[in-house]
Amino acid sequence: MIQPSDLMFLAGRPEFRRFLFSAIQLAGITSPANGHETRDLAFSEGRRSLGLELLQLADQGQPEALRTPHALATLNAALMEAMNPPSKPKEKPRDRYDDIPD
Repeated sequence: MIQPSDLMFLAGRPEFRRFLFSAIQLAGITSPANGHETRDLAFSEGRRSLGLELLQLADQGQPEALRTPHALATLNAALMEAMNPPSKPKEKPRDRYDDIPD
């Protein structure tokens, strides 16, 4: 079983929050399961269920004050990380003398 300290470490990592956002999207948590075929609905609901369980597990890494029954703080952290990707380092502008050795 995963240790609480491991969960706290993961919850604090932006890379893990981006992974969690991708898992949420792939699991279809944010969209309802549609269709007429019961097997398709069962498959979709199974994916959603696993995605929600991952979210609940990750929520155990949040500080006690932020933990909620529906892992809202963890969901918010994953969404905010996805909406605010890390900035890319700016390249130095080139000028016509860059190729000349000093």
